[in-house]
Amino acid sequence: MRKSIKRAVIAGVAVVAVGGAATAAYAAWNANGSGVAGANATTAQELKVSAAKVTSGLLYPTGTGDAAVTIENPNKYPVTVTDIKWNDKDGVQADKKDCNNTGVYFGDFSKNDIGSNGLLSKLNLRLAGGETKTFTLADAVHMTNNSQNECQGAAFTIKVAVSGASADK
Repeated sequence: MRKSIKRAVIAGVAVVAVGGAATAAYAAWNANGSGVAGANATTAQELKVSAAKVTSGLLYPTGTGDAAVTIENPNKYPVTVTDIKWNDKDGVQADKKDCNNTGVYFGDFSKNDIGSNGLLSKLNLRLAGGETKTFTLADAVHMTNNSQNECQGAAFTIKVAVSGASADK
């Protein structure tokens, strides 16, 4: 064979070999699939509340003061507390044994001494996941004029319930 024919044959074989390899690469199979992803939701844990305590604005008959409430969020996600409710049937406890009629009430007393029937609403008390925090509630306690004389100097605790919802991070 002549040199030019040999070169042409070798070049043709090389083109066929390269083209065949390209075809083999193009012939790769696609792999697709579908299925169901799974996840489990946690169960919400109840917020833990320490009794509200009078903190400032020392109470006296017809006086209004602040209260502090400590709330623990045992959940892994943030929570915003929107309402705090006191049930007057739970009463108010005093640290003095002879102070039976405390005359102390819980609610929103910011506008008047009538209050809000034991409810603080439209609050925005935010707790991160796992956080325990004490909040000061302005004008949340009021002492009426029928408080017993034995209640002078007493410290008061008030059982309250809180409600709220999960919050954005």
